[in-house]
Amino acid sequence: MIRRTVRNFPYSEDLWPAIESWAEHTGFVERERSPNRRLYRKGRLLMTPAFLEVRHEDGGVALEAWVRADPFLILNVLSGKKPEMALESGGLTASVPRRRARTAINILLKRLNQKPIA
Repeated sequence: MIRRTVRNFPYSEDLWPAIESWAEHTGFVERERSPNRRLYRKGRLLMTPAFLEVRHEDGGVALEAWVRADPFLILNVLSGKKPEMALESGGLTASVPRRRARTAINILLKRLNQKPIA
């Protein structure tokens, strides 16, 4: 079962200025950085955090997005699964945090001329 929303697409332009502008606009904060990878997080105390990992190399982009650990997802941990969930719509588990994250990440996907997360 996929626990993250994944998008792979070609992108030959300088990606990082677009990502940084989007993060500032939507409240995502950079948590990790390397030359080809960045990890962003959005969420405050008592709010399920959303994450976006971006890798850019060899003319391609790989995006992974997910939310982590609300009470329903904690049950996954007890069953040995990661407390992560993809952002696609459907189901009640973490529906509000997934919708918030999906809305923000769809803004980025639109800026990059990619299809939105449904």
